[in-house]
Amino acid sequence: MKRKTTSAGSARIPILDFHLASFHLYHGNTPELELQGTRVIFCFEPNDTFYRLTALYNKNEFIGCLDFVKAQRQLRAMMLSLREGAK
Repeated sequence: MKRKTTSAGSARIPILDFHLASFHLYHGNTPELELQGTRVIFCFEPNDTFYRLTALYNKNEFIGCLDFVKAQRQLRAMMLSLREGAK
């Protein structure tokens, strides 16, 4: 998948993985959501925080189950809000 660019011209990293995006949201790195057809793309700035959190996710970093579920619910609500706004 190609990197997207913001209006300022900086590259963004598009992610399709809902769980990875939820992990980032849990740690305070909120994605920018973009609707492409019926699919929601999670876009992140390519900074140290993004790469550090992605590495922690891939290393199976321990986080509380209920906290992670809360982050997933928040992200799902953001997705539904975006889809409803597009109708």
